[in-house]
Amino acid sequence: MRIPTVLIFLLFFQTTYSQIVFSTSYHNLGDVNKEDKKYFDFTLTNAGKVAATIIKVEEPYGISTKFSKKTIEPDSSITVRIKYTPKRKGTFKQDVPIWVSVNNEPITLTLEGNAITFDVNEPMSPPDFYKIVDEKEERTDLKISVVDINTKKPIQNATIEIIWDGLVYKRVTSDKLGEAIQNLKLDNYYLFVTADNYVSKETDMILDFKNNTIQFELGEPTKEEILAKEEPKDTTTIVITPEPTDTISTTELPVNLFAPNNVVFLIDVSVSMKQKGRMDILKASMIELLNGLRTIDKLAIVTYATSTEVVLESDFVTDKAKITQLIQDLTAGGYTSGGKGVKKAYQVARENYLKEGNNQVIIATDGAFNIEKSDKSIVDDVAANYKKGISMSVLGVKNEKWTVPSMTAMAEAGGGSYLHIESYIQAKSVLMNEIKAKSKKK
Repeated sequence: MRIPTVLIFLLFFQTTYSQIVFSTSYHNLGDVNKEDKKYFDFTLTNAGKVAATIIKVEEPYGISTKFSKKTIEPDSSITVRIKYTPKRKGTFKQDVPIWVSVNNEPITLTLEGNAITFDVNEPMSPPDFYKIVDEKEERTDLKISVVDINTKKPIQNATIEIIWDGLVYKRVTSDKLGEAIQNLKLDNYYLFVTADNYVSKETDMILDFKNNTIQFELGEPTKEEILAKEEPKDTTTIVITPEPTDTISTTELPVNLFAPNNVVFLIDVSVSMKQKGRMDILKASMIELLNGLRTIDKLAIVTYATSTEVVLESDFVTDKAKITQLIQDLTAGGYTSGGKGVKKAYQVARENYLKEGNNQVIIATDGAFNIEKSDKSIVDDVAANYKKGISMSVLGVKNEKWTVPSMTAMAEAGGGSYLHIESYIQAKSVLMNEIKAKSKKK
């Protein structure tokens, strides 16, 4: 299960001075009876530098809201309690737009469920806040130090990117002691550190009260690494870069050069994807690709682990903020069962086929398909769909070498490419390069 305090970026543009992040944008109450609780507490956090004010909220039929506060100070949180009061049996799904002073677009929170029984006399208003937990109790200082691997001397002006669910949350520099201290929520983070004339390093970490310090030891590049930088290869695991790229740097594909795309992401969300920061760099890669797509392109997201789920129905890319939010909301857990996921991904791709476009399934996983035994039918399915005009590329996310043969075989059967990401820098370019190669007009 995901740590409850995981927060998700709503706004991701680097020009934004105030960023509102939230615990989740969606909650399913499940089956509810008249005696059950019918509300959920959403958390809004101001990760920016100026105070944010709740301007208005739109309450659709059956919905009522309460706010613990109407002003969100920098680095603080408020609770939004949303209640649905059913007046009839059946399923419900209500979107609640909330306008905040620092955003151009509303934040949309969604409450869903199924009313089994109901009380026509039940009051609409949610219960009062008798005790609001101070979100700052769930924060701690993260101390990051950067030193020379040989001399152990501090490295000043190293750039440290703190990546949270695939986007850069904080970008700071080390002081004369080689240190940087940031007060952060207890959560999972991915850190990427660069300094002039040093090889960059990156790692994932779980921040808690006991695990709140980390040291990076940077070394000078070897001749081979300098050459690798001058002639970069997709399989390079160590990347030298004097300055980090922007969080969202991808420009949209020129319409005159690239055909429309019908892309279906098939994402492995089994428990092993929680390890080694795999989900972090995968999300970064997906978001980077998303921001290169255009309104003529279609995108869908299918996940698989114990079960298969379509988390984003295929549609033209018109609301990138909403899709980014969905990508950041992906969580890992369960065992791997890829066969049903492949079938569902192809079904979605076929139903949204673009006759004059690039139709492609991209499967992202850290594991391997057992194509010699139980999963051999998957390869047959991949090959059959390729004949119908739908290719498949396979993205290995920090996968072991022994998984490469099966991933490569799958990609070859699907007329696509075997891709690999091991680092944050690779994550920023691999998928976009693949889409460019597949959709480039002849």
